[in-house]
Amino acid sequence: MGKGFVIGRVRGIPISVDASWLIIFFLIWMFFWSDLATAARHGMAATQAGIWIGAFVGTLLFFGSVVVHELSHSLVSIQRGIPVKQIRLFIFGGVSEIEQEATTPGTEFAITIAGPLSSLLLGGIFYLLSLAFGDTTLVGRLCWQLAWINAILGVFNLAPGFPLDGGRVLRSIVWKVTGDADKATRVAVMGGRGVAIVMIVVGVITLLGRGNLGGLWWIVLGWFLFQAAGSAEFQMEARRTLRGVTAGQVMTPAPVSVDGGATLQELFDGHFMQHNYSWFPVVVDGQVRGIVSMRQLRDVDRSQWSSVRTSEVMRVLEPDEIVAPDRDVEGLIPRLTGEGRRVVVVDDGRLVGIISPSDVSRWIHHHTI
Repeated sequence: MGKGFVIGRVRGIPISVDASWLIIFFLIWMFFWSDLATAARHGMAATQAGIWIGAFVGTLLFFGSVVVHELSHSLVSIQRGIPVKQIRLFIFGGVSEIEQEATTPGTEFAITIAGPLSSLLLGGIFYLLSLAFGDTTLVGRLCWQLAWINAILGVFNLAPGFPLDGGRVLRSIVWKVTGDADKATRVAVMGGRGVAIVMIVVGVITLLGRGNLGGLWWIVLGWFLFQAAGSAEFQMEARRTLRGVTAGQVMTPAPVSVDGGATLQELFDGHFMQHNYSWFPVVVDGQVRGIVSMRQLRDVDRSQWSSVRTSEVMRVLEPDEIVAPDRDVEGLIPRLTGEGRRVVVVDDGRLVGIISPSDVSRWIHHHTI
């Protein structure tokens, strides 16, 4: 997924859209249009303009349902004391980016089951609305489609394999029974790979046996789930390798910093042209306050570089991005996820190191070979 753009916030949680989402938005719009157009040929009262508008509204309601599903996860997560970075819509649906793993099986079960339950509840609501309006009306037809789509979304997500909700439910149950979170993760990953293989087989049969191009979607989705299951297993192994490891052990020591009062021209000439680094920590009044990269420089017209200060364009560090050398690295992993994410290490107010995703990857590689 790319960076995406934010379209709104709910309870302080950003909702962003990845560029790939536009593809599936168009496909869903065409699905609703085709269904409504077919229904109109069989007696449903609707104009051509009404069909196009209805299909567009149906698409918005579909993705609104996806947001409700993910928001259910997020709100329960926040209620359980686990922060949420954002909700993101992309080509395969949506995902809640929860900043840390649940610490108990009960918490993981509660957070996970909220999503499928919300989808099934929405399915029931849309079904009742379809009965109220009747299937010979455009609204009734839309509600009927949204009812079964939400029902499928809820049931499909309960399939017992990572990264689907059902995989996390399975993980929480095995975790509760065995008391071993790692073992539970392995079981859920095996389930995820099994579900993915079944989807790929179904896709191949559909594509080659029936000549239905819809089989390609099953193959692509199955491949995505298989890769995601493997990623979950890698993250588990990475966390296990990092247990007990401190920021001081992983960091790149003695980083080159830049004074916040330096102009962008001075930053470019004295830092980016002299050092093979893509970004630098920024020090203001003796304290590290932010980071700056070439991306910030590119956002400013070059003719203004001699007058604009580095502190004016730097990305201000969040409090949890400034840590002590004895800080546990395992807990920093969520903060290192995302474009341009870094953590600076400070000892008695003095900048002593930096940690990037590559620093963590290098440590894991050196201690697992």
